[in-house]
Order: sequence, then structure tokens, then C-alpha cells
Amino acid sequence: MKKSSSLLLLFLLPLLVFAQDQMTQTIKGTVLDKEAEYPLIGVNVVLIGAETSIGTTTDFDGTFKLENVPLGRQVVQFSYIGYETVTIPNILVNSAKEIVLDIQMEEDLTELSEVVVTATKDRRKAVNDMTTLSARSFTMEEVTRFSGALGDLARMAQNYAGVSGASDNRNDIIVRGNSPSAVVWRLEGVDIPSPNHWATLGSTGGPISMLNTNSMRSSDFLTSAFPAEYGNGTGAVFDLQLKNGNTDKYEFLGQIGFNGFEAGIEGPLSIGKNASFIANYRYSTLGVFNALGIDFGTGGAVPQYQDVNFKINIPTEKAGRFSFWGLGGISDINFKPEPDEDNLFSESDEDLETGATTGIVGFSHLYFFDENTSSKLNLTLSSAESFVTIDEIINPNTNIFDRTFSSLNTQEKVGINWTLNKKINAKNRVKAALIYDYYSINVKDSVLIDDSFWFTEVDFQGNMALYRAFAQWQHKFNDKLTLNAGVHGALLDLNDSYSVEPRIGLSYKANDRSTFGLGYGRHSQLQPLPIYFSKNSNATEIQNNANKNLDLIKSDHFVASWDYLLTPNMRIKTEAYYQNLTDLAVDPEDGDFSMANFGANFGFPNRVGLTNDGTGSNLGLELTLEQFLNKGFYYLMTASIFDSKYKGFDEVERNTFFNSNYVFNLLVGKEFNLNDKFALTIDGRFNYAGGRRYTPIDLEQSIAAGREIRDMERVYEAQYAPYIRPDIKIGFRHNAKKFSQTFSVDLQNFIGRNNEFTKRFDNNTNRIRTTYQRGFFPDVRYQILF
Repeated sequence: MKKSSSLLLLFLLPLLVFAQDQMTQTIKGTVLDKEAEYPLIGVNVVLIGAETSIGTTTDFDGTFKLENVPLGRQVVQFSYIGYETVTIPNILVNSAKEIVLDIQMEEDLTELSEVVVTATKDRRKAVNDMTTLSARSFTMEEVTRFSGALGDLARMAQNYAGVSGASDNRNDIIVRGNSPSAVVWRLEGVDIPSPNHWATLGSTGGPISMLNTNSMRSSDFLTSAFPAEYGNGTGAVFDLQLKNGNTDKYEFLGQIGFNGFEAGIEGPLSIGKNASFIANYRYSTLGVFNALGIDFGTGGAVPQYQDVNFKINIPTEKAGRFSFWGLGGISDINFKPEPDEDNLFSESDEDLETGATTGIVGFSHLYFFDENTSSKLNLTLSSAESFVTIDEIINPNTNIFDRTFSSLNTQEKVGINWTLNKKINAKNRVKAALIYDYYSINVKDSVLIDDSFWFTEVDFQGNMALYRAFAQWQHKFNDKLTLNAGVHGALLDLNDSYSVEPRIGLSYKANDRSTFGLGYGRHSQLQPLPIYFSKNSNATEIQNNANKNLDLIKSDHFVASWDYLLTPNMRIKTEAYYQNLTDLAVDPEDGDFSMANFGANFGFPNRVGLTNDGTGSNLGLELTLEQFLNKGFYYLMTASIFDSKYKGFDEVERNTFFNSNYVFNLLVGKEFNLNDKFALTIDGRFNYAGGRRYTPIDLEQSIAAGREIRDMERVYEAQYAPYIRPDIKIGFRHNAKKFSQTFSVDLQNFIGRNNEFTKRFDNNTNRIRTTYQRGFFPDVRYQILF
């Protein structure tokens, strides 16, 4: 206790020091035409509210620099003849790092020569302006500010309308009743495998994210009726962007917390004007938390992991802009037999080890043919490998562990993506692309049968290619009515299945406060990759090869929205949606089975002989009430009610595994500026959601059989108790002359509520045993920038 008090006193010491001269920082960046993505020359850039006038204009490259900017929250305004004025509020300026902004300005349709349009940027819009509805942008400052997010983008998104989490121990997200496997991760304009530690083939989530918020910039999250450029996904899209490094000076970062020990560096490169790099590395700290007695659901096992994010950016005068980027991670955990311990991932009498290795590298070239026409070429290479081994005691008399299961899955992908962007005029813009993904897959699972021989459930080595293309058009009838329309096509060469997918969105801005939206989109997605190559020892050869003929999953989205700005800093938004799913994989020999119910765990069921006769639907209504950060105060309240159903081969309509029916979230926070060097922040979160579905256990039959038996007449009828979790986060921010530092304590589930995770039959007690999710969890974090 004395040691902790001494550390806190050391951190607060600057409050006791007499005031020094006011410290300042630099705000710089680039201003582009939003549709053409071409630099704008001569844009007026002004710091709003400064005691002394601070302003500049953009140069030939569209870059600007504001110097001697006071610390704290600042507002910068960008104005240009014929363009809508952009105002960026609440820019957090610290003493250690220069602030880099990427600004896009939109040409005004009512422009008159020599007239400056005074409309300001709408903070409700996504970064991608060809989205119509069901989308929102987010900043990395929000990801780190929100309580309960653990600096994880997926966990942060659980605060948005229509989104809920599968469990405390993984970051899989359920969007409008869809399986987490329906989520698309997109980085730097290309689809990537799951960017999470312990990711498995076909999944999109994991216990810990590999994405580092210190390497990212403002990005988009889409939940329905996506524009035509997004494909191979039916549920949601994370469209993420890596930021460029500082082009003028070297900057450093150090951080320690739940996510690990972290070190970062960014700065200029001498190989060209404005060339830069940024890199961040992280190593697991969970061993430290385990030693302190903090439980994260793994019993005595300690997760080990490390990851790295980087980007190199090289702009040239005539050849365009070149970028080289990457993301990689390694993870491993070994669950030893612990009869007296309880964890969420293994049985107490088995020795289980699992791990994963993921690597993604990309190269891109952006080239402008003229100021309104550009092309971008993306080349990517990714590799994702996961393994599981299980040892059990076969003969109780020997007490010797023997291998009973072994799995090794590897996916390598080469991607080529060429995009053409053309701004025809202020009213029209077109975008088209050709996309080629070549998969090399090695899947092998072996299991010990009847304690006597090994059966290879899956053993496949082969290749498959997914060909895609899209074209989309944006037309602005006037400054109130905008149309986004397009088509996306996909072809899988494994079985020649294909999909043609029209997309359309219409947005009507009735006035400066009220906006209405309508959207429709057909979307398709590959089946989870392991499903195509499943085998079973009791199946015929025809059944074992049937899954290779599975068609793409299809989904039709219908959405209507209304967005109303109550005040310049407060809005209310509501969306109603219906989603119809077809061609879901189902089992003719098990009528209630459907792949719609899987994707929130570490693997998929080994089923053969599947067909595309399954269907599903999601119907819901969402409400968002939001106060944007203003004068240090913000809140975000979301409420969602929905119904998620499916039909298996027997055509009986049932609840999906993910049909929790309702989700309610409240985020609220206040920032107190004690002086120009020190600030106190308090953030809170409350989550109330319906429990996940499960098939109840037939206790009498389980006791008679000596093993767990589920009541298959009531598939997914039962529901766990409501999920309730309050979090509170307290942070301190300090600016010194040569560095800045942040310290925070995020008390997650501070009431220690036991939220149900699963129910199992205990053969030793002949009772149903409930396993609970992670209880109280403190996330302590310290960051220093210099």
C-alpha cells in the first residue's frame, strides 16, 4: 500500500510545482479532395479560439503546419472556395507528439465563384463517403478513452447499436443477430484474416487483438447494406487504416498494461520528401497479472503472445505514393490438468495446448493520372496457422497421459486488388475494382478412436481462388439528395459457385438537422473454410466430398434510418432493418443443425454431407442517443431489440444461438482540466443484454446414461440469465516539457457479477454445473510519449 501511494504521489508531483511557461505543440497534416483524393492547394487552416491568431495555408502537396498550438483540446477549421468548411473539434494536443490530421473536403454543389461555403463537417458521417447508412467512423482516441474496451477495436464496437459480445474472454462480436464469422476485417483497402491472437481457420475473433491502436487512424464500422466495394461478408465490416509516421522528427512510445509491454517508434526516412515509418511492438504481460492472482478465465495457465504493426510510406513527385505495411503475431497457452481449478476452455483432467501464428504484409501503389483520376494497386500475402493438442489419461491404472487429439490448420493467401477512382464532377463519382484471392490450405485433424486407432478426420492440401469485381457510382442530385449504387460479383473456382449482388442507398437531407436513409444490398460469403474439407470415419465417400460443392452464403439486407441533430453536439438516430439469409449449410441427417449457429469459438463442427437448404432471418430496431465530446463531457446510449431465427433441413423455425433479443449500452465520461499540464478523466460504462441461447440438459437422461444429454426437442429454447456489467475508468494525463504520460485504472465488472457462460452435466455429482464468465477485472495502464 505504501509503495502504491508513493508511485501515485510521484505521478501527481507536477501538480505541486509552480507554473512554468506555457508549453505548445504542432498540428500538421494533409488536405485532400474527398471524392478525388487529390491534394488541395491553398486551403485556409485556422486554430479556432486561440488567444493569438494562428493560421496557415496548404502547400503544393496539400500539407500544412500550425505551430505554437497550446496544449489541451483544440479546434481547427479548414476553408476553401467552393468547398464545404470542415471543423475538427476536440483535438487532444499533448506535449510529446505532434498531431497529424488527414482531412478530406467535399466540393459544394451550390458553389458560386468567389463564394466560401460555410457548412461544417458532419460528425455523423463515415470516412468512406459512399456509405449511405448503418455506418459510423471512430477515432483511436475513442477506443482508448471508452471504459471496458481494453484498447480493442472489436470490444469498443460492442457499445454501438445492434452489437453485442459473445463472451468476456473473446472479442467476437454479434451484429444484428449474425454469427461473428460474418464479420469482414479490412486493412489498408484489402481483406485480411482474423487479426487476433489464438485465431482459428474461419473465425474472425479471438481473446486478444493484434491491432495496435497506436498504429491506426480514424476508420469505419459498417453493420448492414454495405457499398459495392465490400464483399465476402454478410454481417459487418471493419474498414481500418494505418497511420503514417511523423515526417519531421522521431517520436517514441512506451506502454504497459493488460495488453502487454509495448514500445513504439516513428519518424522520417531519408529516401524521399515526406517519407516516413511507424512501428509498434508488444509482448504479453498476463504472466504478471496471473502472479497477482487476477483471474482471466484460464485457471493456472498463462497466455503468452507478442505482435508487431508497421507501415512505411514513400510519396514521390511523379511516380505516385508507395506504401509497405504489415501485421504479425504469435500466441500460445498450455492448460495443465488442474482438478481443483475451473477454466472456460478445457476439462480439468486433460492437458491441452493451443496456439496460433499470423503474418500479413502488404504493398500498395497510389497513382494519379490527373487531379480527378487515380488508381491503387494492392498486393498482399498472409499466412495464418493454428494448432491444438490434447493429452488424456487413457488407462487410469497407469496415470500416464496419451495424445488423443491433434490438429494443425494453415491458410496462406495471395491477394491482388486493383482499384480505379474517377471524380467526373462535383455531382458524380465512380469507383471500380478487380480482386483476386488465391488460397493455399493445409487442414489436418486426427482423433484417437476407441482407444485403439487414429482416424484422420480432415486431411486436405489444396488450392482455391475467389474472383471478385465491383463497380459503384455516387450521384448527388443536389445538396440534399444523394444516390450510391453499385454491383459486386464473386466466383469461387472450387465448385464454380457465384453471386451477383446489386447494392443501392439513398440519402435525403431534409434540413441541416434531419437526414433520412434507405438501403438495400445483396451480399455473399464463403462458407467457413474448414467446412469445405471435413471428413467423417462413418460417412460414405460421397458424403465426405459433398461439402466441396457448397454454394456461397447469400444475404439480402433492407434498412431504413432517420438521423436528427438535436443540438450541434447531440443527435438521435434510429434504424430498422430486415435481413434474409439463404444457402446456409445444413445437415440432412440432423434437421436442427445450421452453420448459422457457429463462429463464436475456437473452431467449427466436423460435419459432412452438408447442403445449402438452410435459411435464416434477422429483424430489428435500433436507437442511438449521443452527445459528442463537448466541454469535456460526452455520452453514448444505444438500445437494440431484435429477433434472429433460422431453419435447418427440417424447415422448423428456431432461435439462433445468437438470438439474445435485446442489448442496452450506456457510455458516459467527463474530462477535468486541472491546468494546462494536468487532466483528470472519469469514464463509465453499463451493459445490459439478453443472455445467449442454449439447448437445455435433460438431467434424468444424463444421470441414467452417465454422460451429458441435451433435450434436442428444445434446441436453443433456453436462455442464460441477462448479461449485466458495469465498468468505471479513472485516468490522469500529464504534460511535461519533454514528454507526456497517461495513467489509468479501468475497473471492469466492479460489482463482480457472475454472468453465466455455459452449463454442463457433472457426472461426479449428477448435477448441472454452471461455469461463469470472467468476474471483476482491473485493467491498469501506463503510457509515456517522448
